[in-house]
Amino acid sequence: EQPIVSLLRDFSAPVRLHSNLLDNDLAFLMSHDSDPFNRWDAGQQLGLNSLLQEIVSFQKKQEIVVPNFFKNAFGQLLSDTTTDPALIAAAAILPSETWIGQQMAVIDPEAVSFVRQHFRFQLAQAHCERIFLLYQELTSEEPYCYSSEQASRRALRNCCLSYLLCAKPDFEPPENQFLQLGREQYQQSDNMTDVFAALTGVVNANRMAGDELLADFYQQWQHDPLVVDKWLMLQATCILPGTLARVKELKKHPGFSMKNPNKVRSLIGAFCSNLHQFHAADGAGYSFLADCIKELDPKNPQIAARLLTPLTQWKRYDVNRQGLMKNELQRIAEFAGLSGDVAEIVYKSLQ
Repeated sequence: EQPIVSLLRDFSAPVRLHSNLLDNDLAFLMSHDSDPFNRWDAGQQLGLNSLLQEIVSFQKKQEIVVPNFFKNAFGQLLSDTTTDPALIAAAAILPSETWIGQQMAVIDPEAVSFVRQHFRFQLAQAHCERIFLLYQELTSEEPYCYSSEQASRRALRNCCLSYLLCAKPDFEPPENQFLQLGREQYQQSDNMTDVFAALTGVVNANRMAGDELLADFYQQWQHDPLVVDKWLMLQATCILPGTLARVKELKKHPGFSMKNPNKVRSLIGAFCSNLHQFHAADGAGYSFLADCIKELDPKNPQIAARLLTPLTQWKRYDVNRQGLMKNELQRIAEFAGLSGDVAEIVYKSLQ
């Protein structure tokens, strides 16, 4: 039997490694590699390969299929009772939308978002019983104390909850029993990690249920600026439709101020990192950002210039989005009294 090579074991230097490992080899390493980083990396590479392949299928209007070897490797990962739960949690998370997009010659926000959500939903459906059982096994009535063991268990338990609360790609909410599970964890937890994980899961699963918890969370934490930043960021990165409208509402919220750089980054900056919502095909996200730049530039040109970054990547997208993003850059260039910080970035990106 031909061996499968686990390369650069215990190697700590950051390198880019190109190998000829097949997907079945990566699935084996994802399930069995004893080197923690290599095991995680094999899962990430396998997930990326599978996602990119099915993104092409989506673009061709073909059926999206999660490969069986990936489903099986994912299931074996969840059944591993000997490995640090924190590693299992990290390995069970699919590559981010940003990372997937960076591997594409032309970024397709709709395809990336839909296919990744489809994979999460299908994995959750295929292993629902095991995920729910694992969530229950990791639930403890011990009072909170910081320890690596407790932190690891929390990480995997919250990863399980995120899969149980995974909405369908068309954003149909999950079963009520799992929404209730999220509510219960939010209400009963004695630490911010578990509370915020439950809040995040519910907010990205169901708008109405999420809004109830968001209102309660703000009521409790409105006097803590750093926690309010997290509250703003969560809503700005929500995957559900209507996120731009919510961000516009939050600009008028007493918990937000355009004079506070942290608040600006947490709301507007976070929204710009929301691949599908910011890059909506109608260009509304781009127009919103340009309006924010116009408002912010006289007050804080450095932050305004940093916020511009997503628009400067316009050449990475399809022709329609290129035109929309370029139009907003040209509109910004015509603003009266434009700062040197912003002007330099705009003019360079338009060249």
